[in-house]
This record gives sequence, structure tokens and C-alpha cells, in this order.
Amino acid sequence: MKPKACKLWPFKVLDKPKYGHAGDAFYNYGGNGFYVYADSNCLGLTYGIPKQSYVCSVVREFVEIALERRVAQIATTRKVTFAQPYTLLRSGDIDLRADYF
Repeated sequence: MKPKACKLWPFKVLDKPKYGHAGDAFYNYGGNGFYVYADSNCLGLTYGIPKQSYVCSVVREFVEIALERRVAQIATTRKVTFAQPYTLLRSGDIDLRADYF
């Protein structure tokens, strides 16, 4: 249900090099060249040369999502389980009087 931009972040998939390092960013998909860049503002990234398995699964999936050839995320997302921090509220449980705001 995530928008495409959220599925792709922190990566950008472009058909032309835009941020330099074209050789490092280049990815061949179906005979077409794409340039995959990571947003350097994302604090959770580890930089370096990716393993081939990463390129074959994760980068490929990002490119397919960008091209709208794939909808479901498998390798590029993580399943999150919630520990039920919320309780069900009934409409009578909340007082929406103006003095609360």
C-alpha cells in the first residue's frame, strides 16, 4: 500500500547519470542502462561495494519498482510485527471538548 516514492527511498533510479560516479551507479536491466543512487542523507546506509547477491535481488527490485514492473516488495522491505501498543478506543472513550486543544 506504500506509494512508489516510499518503496524506493532512499534510492533513486534514473535513466541518465545525475550525481556523478556513473560507473559505480550503473545497473544493466534487460539491456537498458540505469543509474541507481543512494540518498546520502539517510543515516542507516552502509557504503561500499555491494555483494553480487545484493545487486541481483535488492537493486533489481528497486529498478523494477521504479519501472512499475513490480508492485510487491520482497527484498527491499522488512516485515514489521507490532507488539500491540495500542488499545481499541470506542467513541465514548474520547472527550473532544474544545478546552483540550
